[in-house]
This record gives sequence, structure tokens and C-alpha cells, in this order.
Amino acid sequence: MLEEIIVHKEHNFRDLGGIPVQNGRQVKYGLFYRSAGLYFLSKKERERFPELGIRYVLDLRTKKECEINKDPVFDGVIMIQHSGVVSKGGEDIDFSIAGMNKTGKDAEEQLEKLMYYYSEMPFHNEAIRIMFDHILEGHLPILIHCATGKDRTGVAAMVLLLALGADDAHVFADYIRSKESREKRLAKVLEKHKEEIVGHPELEELLTIKESVSEKIGHMILNEIHTRYPDTKTFLKEEYGLDELKLKKLQKIGTEEVKNGI
Repeated sequence: MLEEIIVHKEHNFRDLGGIPVQNGRQVKYGLFYRSAGLYFLSKKERERFPELGIRYVLDLRTKKECEINKDPVFDGVIMIQHSGVVSKGGEDIDFSIAGMNKTGKDAEEQLEKLMYYYSEMPFHNEAIRIMFDHILEGHLPILIHCATGKDRTGVAAMVLLLALGADDAHVFADYIRSKESREKRLAKVLEKHKEEIVGHPELEELLTIKESVSEKIGHMILNEIHTRYPDTKTFLKEEYGLDELKLKKLQKIGTEEVKNGI
């Protein structure tokens, strides 16, 4: 049904349902969706969107981004906006063409800044706390999105899946799956800059981060969580107030036994 409604994989639109979690269970289908901005949807897709039954949309873009590209309004759908950007120093992250088209020392400095930026996203992130508050209140089904649905949305989905009981391998697999939606775009950009990339792997890494998702960053985010905390439960409790009772409630809401033959 989902594939029939959202027909372009470039939308990075998917249901987290079916992802394995602990105790032989899986994430329930039809509760947690993730995507790129809904403003990308075609007229036909917007008309059919209500068939998904989504009742809440958490938009992780900044207010400025939302003003520039407004999401469509759907009857009966509650729109929630809270920036998923974490930047403790308040500095802007330069994802412009000039900011990402660098080589040598400039590229190394940009990569270092980006790695720090991504490494901080799972921590003290108010948007993720708001996501959990809504889920625990039963505000479902919910769709989480940013602009491309790969970075801010990717990290929010990572933390959600950890809370639902998924292991690192399945959390990483969902994060890196966003590559599928960006294959053509990334290939086009790398082809455009192929001569500059020769001898400059740092440029290729920057372009990959901008246009797709980086395996290096996916692993780094998970490693950072495990470096700062002794276990996932402590991370979720200290960062997002998910104690044992809330975790059990969350997992009761969001997971189910795997049905025979699935």
C-alpha cells in the first residue's frame, strides 16, 4: 500500500515496521514513518496521503526552512515543528556548494566540524524528546521528516529504534538505507566533480555527506552513544527520561510478535 501511495523512492519515504527488535519481536507496521519533506509530494501523492492513516507529523526542519518550503496541510493531521539541529555554539553549518566543495586543509576542517555536528545530534536534542513525548501520549501514527529525510530524521529514527529494542546492526541498516533514495543524485554530483576528486578523497567524503549518507558517520553516531554511556538504557534514561516503565510502555505500544511466515 505504501509503495502505491508514495511512488518515488527519492522521497525517502518508509515505514519502520518490520525491523527486528529484542525478544523475537519487531516494530509494528503503520505506526512510525520517516520521509523527506512532504512538500516534495506530487499532487496525486498528496491526494492519497490520507490513506496511510498518519495523524501526526513531526517536522525537524528549522522555522526558516519551513517558511521557505511549506508542508501541505492535511485534514485531521496535527503538524508539529521543532528543529532537530543541534549546534551548541550556535554556529551555522555550511552545507552550501561552496561550503562542501573544498579540498585539502579547508576540507579537513569542514569534515571535522561536520563530524562534531553529527556526533552531537543524539544528545540533548529537544526534538527527539518531543518525539518520545508524543509517542508515549499515543499520538500515532506519526511521520518524522526533515528536508531530505536522511540526517536529522536519520538520527531521530536511530534513537527511536534503540528505544524500541533494535540492535546496532538493524539501527545502522535503516540509517544507511537512505542511500537508496539518493543514488542518482550522488552519482550525478560525483561525476560532475570527478576530476577534482582525483587525489582528494576528502572532497568525495564531503559531497557524499551532503548528497547522501555516510557509513562512517552512521557508525560514529552509534559509537559515540556507547562511548558516553555504559549501555543503551542509561543513554535513553539520562538523555530523554525514558526510565524502565516508559521504555516498557514504548515497546508495548510500538512492537509486536513476529507473525508466522513473516
